[in-house]
Amino acid sequence: MMHTDRLLRLFLILWVIPLAATTTVCQDISQLHQQGRLAGTFLNPGLPLEKKWNLSLANIGISLYTDGPSINGITSRNAAGERFIDVTKLPANLADYYNIGFLATARTLDIGLKLKQVTIMAGHRFSSVSNVRYTGSLLALAAQGNAAFIGQQLQIGPSLDASAYNEVYLGAQKTINNFTLGVRAKILYGTASLLTEESDMLFTTKSEYYQLELKNNYILRSSGLLRYYDVDDITIDLPSFSFDNFFYNNRGLAIDLGVAFKAGDKLLFSASALDLGSIKWDFFPRKYTSVGTFKYDGLDIIKYLGDTTQIAVADTILQNIKVESGLEPFKTLLNNTFTLGARYAINSSWDANLLYMLRNEFGIRKHYLTISTVKKISFLDLGLQYSISKNNWTSLGFYTSLKAGAFSCFASTENLPGLVKPFGTKRASLMIGASVQF
Repeated sequence: MMHTDRLLRLFLILWVIPLAATTTVCQDISQLHQQGRLAGTFLNPGLPLEKKWNLSLANIGISLYTDGPSINGITSRNAAGERFIDVTKLPANLADYYNIGFLATARTLDIGLKLKQVTIMAGHRFSSVSNVRYTGSLLALAAQGNAAFIGQQLQIGPSLDASAYNEVYLGAQKTINNFTLGVRAKILYGTASLLTEESDMLFTTKSEYYQLELKNNYILRSSGLLRYYDVDDITIDLPSFSFDNFFYNNRGLAIDLGVAFKAGDKLLFSASALDLGSIKWDFFPRKYTSVGTFKYDGLDIIKYLGDTTQIAVADTILQNIKVESGLEPFKTLLNNTFTLGARYAINSSWDANLLYMLRNEFGIRKHYLTISTVKKISFLDLGLQYSISKNNWTSLGFYTSLKAGAFSCFASTENLPGLVKPFGTKRASLMIGASVQF
């Protein structure tokens, strides 16, 4: 029957691809703690700035996520130390699909100037996000081989999506009574993209002679990320911080909207809609198409999988699969974010915060709910954060901020050990930033 160790390599590589994307920052509740400073406007351009001059320096971070099992949660190691999918660890009922995501943003420099009637903001951000969507059937096939599924048709096609781009923005805030409205207009320049337009791969093991059949309707689009030369010559250049195509090629437009409402001296409500826009990819926009039914009398699907930057496959069913390639511009929507937040000043020393976030990542909706409390001790703030998301109810994080005159810096973590050992975590993040205001 099928070589399950090779399918396991495929599964592990699908898990690792999002983690190998570049450095970082995601919007989280720590930016709600930064009310009055530029970092707060990254979450919501309507959160009002307090000082006339505002400067944010190197606001960076990292975030990874899965709504399925962690690698350690479904695998074990044998006596030789080799990892294998442990059937005894698999959930009783596998979902149709699972997602693994990685979100990355690096803000180099942001400036805010508060005038009498309006506040002007401008800055630069590099953003990188990737997501792998794999099927429960692929996981079961990797664990049990195809003997358990003779005569059944399994959907095993993964969706591989990634995007990296630079943005330059100009924004403004306006306070009207207790409301502050904010907007950012952004020009985008894409550096890399990978889009799975169709991901159907229906795998069948025939009952007569155990022939393999793969029925494909699989379409990938890429700009500056994936190059296909032959079945044993595929390269993937994972997106990293880069100014490629800056001011030319792969252009796009987007807008951020935000509003904050001050209900008395203690309570602040906020809402935002971020990254509403798209990018047109016209720099070597490759399209790879595999459509048809492919049969194979052998039983070894994948003979060899190399590392995450080069996949080598030989003498397998893949040699029988036809792949057509060409150049064709394509368009992608940004992975937008919607937030609802609240901040309550319990007293001069304690704050309580609540943030709901909905992220659309490559057409997949991800929901997060976070609560936090912050203790103010002279020049130091200390906070505790708790988040819940799909299939993840135990995400605890910490927040700290240090102030020294006009200068301040902050750090925020969510399941920090998970960044060191990603195979054992479902979600983890780290965010740091510094600012000057006077």
